Amino acid sequence: MPQFQQIEVFQSLIFWSVISFAVLFFFLKKFAFPPILAALDEREKKIRTDFEESEKLKQDVEEIKLDLEKKLKAAHEKAETIVQLAQDEAKKLQEKTVQETEAKVKQVQRQSEQEIDSSKNKLLREIRSYTAALTIASAEKFLKKSLGDADKKRLADESIDQVVQEFEKR
Repeated sequence: MPQFQQIEVFQSLIFWSVISFAVLFFFLKKFAFPPILAALDEREKKIRTDFEESEKLKQDVEEIKLDLEKKLKAAHEKAETIVQLAQDEAKKLQEKTVQETEAKVKQVQRQSEQEIDSSKNKLLREIRSYTAALTIASAEKFLKKSLGDADKKRLADESIDQVVQEFEKR
């Protein structure tokens, strides 16, 4: 085989290549690999530490998030309570105002009724006096004579009672 015939030529080259590789490997192992491995170990430790810190920060963020959610929920509940209290207070104030207004309306109605009754009584008194005077004057003219005070009073009272009865019937 022709390709193996050239091995005899390169035998010494292969020997020196293996020796050089061994020396190079020895120097790399003695001087280059330890700092490289130390740097890799240090980098690995730093990455692990950073990863653990990120996990811890992630947990802290979750705790803070939960805490904020609780505080937000409490604030919403407090706001709802305040709104409910304000609505209740407004309702009470509205009811109080309605009651005061109703009381004032009833008072004005009572006063109006009293004024009406007072005016009615005054009007009836005036009607009585005019009716009495009219009745006496017509009776005097009709009878063509003067009546005594007692007769005048009796006739006036009878006439007034009759007019009042007629007036109340209407």
